[in-house]
Amino acid sequence: MFDFTVLGVGHLALAVVLTLDVLLTKQRPVSAVLWLAVVWAFPYGGALAYLSVGVDRVRRGAAARDASKALVAQRAAWHPTFERLAVDYVHPDREEAHKYPAQHIFRSSDPAVRPNRVFRGNRAELLVEGDNFYPALFESIDKAESSVHLQTFIFGRDNTGRAVLERLASRVGEGVECRVLYDRFGSTHAYLSRFFEGARAAGVKICSITQANPLKGRFQINLRNHRKIAVIDGRIGFVGGINIQDKNVGSRAGGVPIRDYHVKLEGPAVSDLQFQFVEDWHFASREPPERFLETKYFPDHQPAGDALVQIVPGGPELKGHGLADVFFGAIVAAERSITIVTPYFVPDEPIVQAVRYAALRGVAVRLVVPKRSNHWYTDFAARTLFAPLLKAGVRIFERRPPFMHAKALLVDDVYALLGSANLDYRSLHLNFETNVEVADHVFLDSISKQVEAEIAESDELTYEQHRSRSLPRRLAENFCYLFQPML
Repeated sequence: MFDFTVLGVGHLALAVVLTLDVLLTKQRPVSAVLWLAVVWAFPYGGALAYLSVGVDRVRRGAAARDASKALVAQRAAWHPTFERLAVDYVHPDREEAHKYPAQHIFRSSDPAVRPNRVFRGNRAELLVEGDNFYPALFESIDKAESSVHLQTFIFGRDNTGRAVLERLASRVGEGVECRVLYDRFGSTHAYLSRFFEGARAAGVKICSITQANPLKGRFQINLRNHRKIAVIDGRIGFVGGINIQDKNVGSRAGGVPIRDYHVKLEGPAVSDLQFQFVEDWHFASREPPERFLETKYFPDHQPAGDALVQIVPGGPELKGHGLADVFFGAIVAAERSITIVTPYFVPDEPIVQAVRYAALRGVAVRLVVPKRSNHWYTDFAARTLFAPLLKAGVRIFERRPPFMHAKALLVDDVYALLGSANLDYRSLHLNFETNVEVADHVFLDSISKQVEAEIAESDELTYEQHRSRSLPRRLAENFCYLFQPML
């Protein structure tokens, strides 16, 4: 019998409103049915759960992001050289497009990334672990002439974090503008301990970004800004998976730092990386994006190398999921080989099917994952996907410790996709991420050698080994996979 008290009527009204939202926005039937059950079965608690972790898009703040996206059109208007260095794979000049490598892959992925463009004339350098990344970052910061923009998911309250802040504070004293943007969830310890106050007092502009701020109409604690980028003077960019923390430094991690990759960029593609920072900075600080429409932030670029580069943003905006489409497009475009390196392998069904079918049609497919990651439940969920992949001919390698947090997709020895995004549902659809596509024989040789080194430190998993795992283990894995949309 229905409860006609004030609380009962309130629950009914709230459940009806949220039911309409679920039916209008949830594209996966299983997810929709589960959330409908939660909303109706648990008065108020179910509604709170849905508003907190069930809403996987940005409502409030969308206008702010749209306003900053206008920078793309304006930026192109001031810098015609951007158009001169762009390669259009959507409406290509056939002779022009055929001059560059990976055309069959970019033709598949480019439509998902617009308005970002594929740029030629870049230089890309692979940086492995913090022992390579931090020295390169510090050198660039020391040489900065006008601005340093740094964004990270985890800003450690440790020696590495302190060294970064001290360096930025020093440069501010020399007249360089320095901005730091960090995710409040990933950097909880630093945020709560007022770790940034000294640098802020010295003049470093520091903002936190969060999707869970009721005062601003944001309740989505399930959405995080997972990007790790840096832009110096609008000319040098860094993008990848390395956070700001001691765990990435060999001497501070007991000689076993987390394995991770970053890319140093020079050339016109850095402008799209700068744009990505400005969009997030505006969202967090409300500083007008027009403030950055200056050549010191978006300088004119001359060719710096031979690499084709495209910046690939990802996030739960209302207009689709470009990052997932790029992964899917690159995989289905493969003709000879695919190598996937990821710490967590729990993608959505289309990507799993694309990987499986690539192996069935004769593409040599390899998947490299950690033997043990830092999230056991994600490891369990991933193992439920291994059987059909192994049966199709995918070779799976489990990388022995230390923990491998690296993310890379290599296709046909001519294309690489690297960045902050793991190959899981969270990175593809919930988090704000930034990846980079690179086509350059020097860079591909470097990343290929690095991946082969990871495989050399791995144990190959066979179908027979996987099939022999115990019944309790299989049950636990299948149970963990039920939470795939949140992993």
